[in-house]
Amino acid sequence: MFKPHHTPLALVLGSLLSTASFAADTIADNTDNDIVISASRVESKRIETGSSITVLDEQYLKENQARTVAEVLQDVPGVSVANSGGLGSTTSVFIRGADSNKTLVIIDGIEVNDLSSITGGYDFAHLTADNIERIEILKGSQSALWGSDAMGGVINIITKEGKAGFNPTADFEIGENNYHKESVSISGAQGSSHYSLSASNLETDGISAKNGEFDDPDDDGYKNKNVTLKAGHQFTDIFAMDTVLRYSDAENEYDGYSSEVNSTNQQHQAKLNTNLDLLDKQWKNRLSVAFSDSENETFSGSTSEYAYEGQKIKTDLQSDYYLNTVNEYTQRISLIAEHENDKYQSWSMDEKERIEASSIVLGYGADWQKTVFLNAAVRSDFNSKFDDTTTYHLDISGWLSDGTRLHASHGTGVKNPSLGQLYGYSPSAWGDYVGNPDLEPEESLSWDVGVEYNFADLDAYIDLTYFDSRYTDMHSYKTDPVTWEGTYVNLDGKATARGVEFTASLRMTEDFHVNAAYTFMETDDGDNNELLRRPKHAASLNSNYKYTDNLSANIGVRYVGERLDYGNVDLDDYTVINIGAAYQVNEHITVSSRIENAFDKEYEEVSGYNTDPLTAYVGISFK
Repeated sequence: MFKPHHTPLALVLGSLLSTASFAADTIADNTDNDIVISASRVESKRIETGSSITVLDEQYLKENQARTVAEVLQDVPGVSVANSGGLGSTTSVFIRGADSNKTLVIIDGIEVNDLSSITGGYDFAHLTADNIERIEILKGSQSALWGSDAMGGVINIITKEGKAGFNPTADFEIGENNYHKESVSISGAQGSSHYSLSASNLETDGISAKNGEFDDPDDDGYKNKNVTLKAGHQFTDIFAMDTVLRYSDAENEYDGYSSEVNSTNQQHQAKLNTNLDLLDKQWKNRLSVAFSDSENETFSGSTSEYAYEGQKIKTDLQSDYYLNTVNEYTQRISLIAEHENDKYQSWSMDEKERIEASSIVLGYGADWQKTVFLNAAVRSDFNSKFDDTTTYHLDISGWLSDGTRLHASHGTGVKNPSLGQLYGYSPSAWGDYVGNPDLEPEESLSWDVGVEYNFADLDAYIDLTYFDSRYTDMHSYKTDPVTWEGTYVNLDGKATARGVEFTASLRMTEDFHVNAAYTFMETDDGDNNELLRRPKHAASLNSNYKYTDNLSANIGVRYVGERLDYGNVDLDDYTVINIGAAYQVNEHITVSSRIENAFDKEYEEVSGYNTDPLTAYVGISFK
């Protein structure tokens, strides 16, 4: 259990709560009002939370013509991405220095972290960007709200829901390396019902994943198929149900130690929500049951070599009660109860290993005259394999003047070892991996404080945030120098990640807008070494200009500074430029084109692995 620490957050809280009362409605009506769920587990505006959160909406994804979610996450301040050899290869995402398995990934309310992998982290290699309504990136320790996997942050992805009428769409895209992608959807809403069904297929010959000593010059191909169904019905004024079904099937070739190898990944996800709103929606209740299953299998030729399976079944009940407003002071009390059952089995295990966990969360939210907003949560976790833990979270947001908002957050986190880290086994020509049943949970403490300026006459804001994250008992992969066997151990030192994030979202004119981000981050693994694959400097700039009512163009510039990789390899910094354009032929047809890595920059995100060279794509969309 963590003890409270005195941080600059306390000073900010005092400053905000002592400010004069004034209305901020004008700012709220004219600034970035993205609705977010991940910050407090209830719907709220981005500016009503003190947590550091970035929202990528449907328009941003469309303008960037993104193929995968990982591509656009590289533009988010505080986020680093490492891809091991092109489309379909292992892709890790780090938030503020935290390992990739310390980020909880949620899709339509389903926790999708891959329990079949050794670390239990989510591999973004297979997550395409089609049919997405918005992506929320919540930074800092969020275990109090979201549990063990959210020690470093949360990435919450919401796909599109059916809207009034019948709305079919179809998209087709082709590119170099025999790349082609097809996606279709039908959606709609009538009366009290809504539905959305989407499917996509992506195939490419790819590039050669590896370089250097173990390079196989043959291209490493990739295939990806996805199907998603969302549907819901409002039975009465107070009762509704909705469901989500997702299926993903991916196959990726890669260069093995001595032969060509391919791997498959299948994911199945489902969720059923029931919503009951009582007392004229003053008391909102939701009961949910979610299922997530992932299977990974590795083949040499047509022979199956290794197989891994992970499964999660989770039930949660959330009850939110909104107290009557008194003197322009509004309060919310939330009570959340959760239970989950996790399973893991590798090809070398006779039976599945299991972990059961239950949790209780007490949440509180308040706003005073739409000027100061406060959110707090405390969580108790009861686990079948580890000691019980308690974590907490606190954030505050307040308007100091017209346009100027201060925000701050503070929280603790716990990350339990995955079943793969405890009991897994994976053979390798470089040394076998064996699980460590004595591995202990990691703990974290993080805080951030920032100032945001909103331009009242524009849909624009700029933000500067300082963050500080500390990790104890951090999991680290170590190799025995004699047997070459590898396993995860707890580090004795305290790892840290601290730095500054700058964000700008500017609509210069009705037809021209710019998004910019910069991150400065210093990391230490507790032994005076940098954390691997986390750059000290990273920046991005994306601009979109609408030349006519029909023609628009987008340019993106991304810079990643030097960073350290395994084997004490220093990876060079690099700058990549992507260019795209779209022309709307009529209200139903749009043609698009883009060039990625327009100046054919050679660079590595992971030591020993190639990245895509200059590549061109063209597409057409129907709606």
